[in-house]
Amino acid sequence: MFDEMLHRDISLVNSLITSYVRRGDLAAAWTLFCDVRRTRSDLDAHTFTPVLRACSLLPLSKRGKQVHTHMIKTGADIGTVAKTALMDMYSRYGYLEHSKRIFEEMVHRDVVAWNALLSNFLRHDLPLEAPSVPREMGKENVELSEFTLCSVLKCCASLKAVELGRQVHGLVVSMGRDLVVLSTALIHFYSTVGCIDDSLKVFYSLKGWKDDMMYNSLVSACVRNRRYDEGFKILSLMKPNVVGLTSSLVGCSENLDLWVGKQIHCITIRQGFTYETQLCNALLDMYAKCGKISHARSLFDGICRKDVISWTCMIDAYGRNGR
Repeated sequence: MFDEMLHRDISLVNSLITSYVRRGDLAAAWTLFCDVRRTRSDLDAHTFTPVLRACSLLPLSKRGKQVHTHMIKTGADIGTVAKTALMDMYSRYGYLEHSKRIFEEMVHRDVVAWNALLSNFLRHDLPLEAPSVPREMGKENVELSEFTLCSVLKCCASLKAVELGRQVHGLVVSMGRDLVVLSTALIHFYSTVGCIDDSLKVFYSLKGWKDDMMYNSLVSACVRNRRYDEGFKILSLMKPNVVGLTSSLVGCSENLDLWVGKQIHCITIRQGFTYETQLCNALLDMYAKCGKISHARSLFDGICRKDVISWTCMIDAYGRNGR
């Protein structure tokens, strides 16, 4: 059946390779590609694109370079889709200059190609390169997507560029973009630059659906900015999850709020989260800082999978309380 597949229509072969990559079976995708390459000459950009993705996730960059060489020989490297896949592969290998050179060679650069360039800057910790991208996209009449705006906001957060981030927020509103999609990026940006009131304003302006990531981001932001009451208020509005509860416990520890900490402990037990080592470590630390050493020890003894943080917290608890 496998041999029969090698001689089927190329679109079916492409679909199978893509399916392997999506399932994470990268070795199977690579093996099939090698067999197809040896037996037929009608490979197209849709054959190479998923293979490049597989190469970027497999060890040894020579695989990707071999595929690129074969693409050049067959003329499959000239399209925007193929070049964008090549950009991503070289960037993941760490070859940013190769990736940028391929981008510059593109005759037609669509929004996916520009977004790939932004991802490269974020991946290689080059936020200074990103703010000019929307302007360059405008020159080529390429419409900004939600991904574009999220990426630029991440760069603004990294640079602590408050005014530039506000301009991007204004652009989001003026373009009528979906705030639900962009709200987590906006909340993260404002909280990172210390504008927690703006984070809260974005959150409360949203009507209807809010996901766990958004709630968790805001709870964490409130704790980081020492707005504990606001953080606990947000926590009370959401369905409990490990990340949100852990962030809130950091606030309890810093604020020595034993009463709220005990409530979170009750929620942890009720929700069946006591197997989560990270959450138990946060509870242990909270009790220790609030002077409840016996509670901390009881928690420590109940942790099934103690890690180095568990032991460090317990040692610190004894030291803090003169034991």
